[in-house]
Amino acid sequence: MGIQFFGEYLIDRWVITRGQLIEALELQEFRNLKFGTLAVRKGYLTQEQVDQVNELQKAEDQRFGDLAQARGLMSVEQVKEILTLQKNSYLYLGEALLELGHITEDVLERELAIFKEEQSRYNLEAVTVPPGIKGSEIVQVGVDMTRKMFTRVVGLLLKVGEGRWVRESEAETEYHLSVAITFQGSLMMQYALSVSSDVAVSIASRILKEDATRESEEIVEDAVKEFCNIVCGNTAAKLAQMGVGVDITPPESLSAVPKAAAGIQLVVFPIHIAEGGVDLRFVTPVG
Repeated sequence: MGIQFFGEYLIDRWVITRGQLIEALELQEFRNLKFGTLAVRKGYLTQEQVDQVNELQKAEDQRFGDLAQARGLMSVEQVKEILTLQKNSYLYLGEALLELGHITEDVLERELAIFKEEQSRYNLEAVTVPPGIKGSEIVQVGVDMTRKMFTRVVGLLLKVGEGRWVRESEAETEYHLSVAITFQGSLMMQYALSVSSDVAVSIASRILKEDATRESEEIVEDAVKEFCNIVCGNTAAKLAQMGVGVDITPPESLSAVPKAAAGIQLVVFPIHIAEGGVDLRFVTPVG
């Protein structure tokens, strides 16, 4: 089966159609309101303050509520209230499919049990780095920040598999855009993110705060660069807190996904996303 989201699993099992999944996801999006939206509805924040916290999240590794509280915009009690509202009203995909009549309770219970059993073999919370890699701290934090920023900034959920070495003879998948940033310090390491065209547009739309479907290739590319800068900037800040001092270079476009070659270590982290493609790898010179 491999790493999957529940909706994809149900489609592969012929339990639901893709159209039914899209309908359920749209219902989820309508019902499951973001923290900031609920805070505005309760009168605890203005939309301007929500936008302010969203911007702060690009540079600070904190959840929305924690950051709003730290900045004095919300009290501890208000944050807890919003979190409780989110938890108590959250609509899961299976519940959305039930409500829409696309699945029955007995089928949902059976398929969910099988899905959980299959996915339990994958440790999707921890960042598993291959043994022997130089600069494992940079890799661990970089992967974690990539996952967090895709959720917070782009609004996309990633599932990240175990990191593995890339062989020189291994064929590489082609992606629409590849961007790299280099960490410099006691060790030099390159962070390389490659994305499909639809993921690139999703990133650009969030960075630009408007639909980027018809934007030029140059604008979309610059937005992906800015996203990588956000990820690596947060990674450098987190590493500094851990006592690891690094600087980062400006993002640069690559002509292709980095390939394994003599004289370098290359580790790739399999990334699964519901729609589109994402490739994340780290390159380090040997010696």
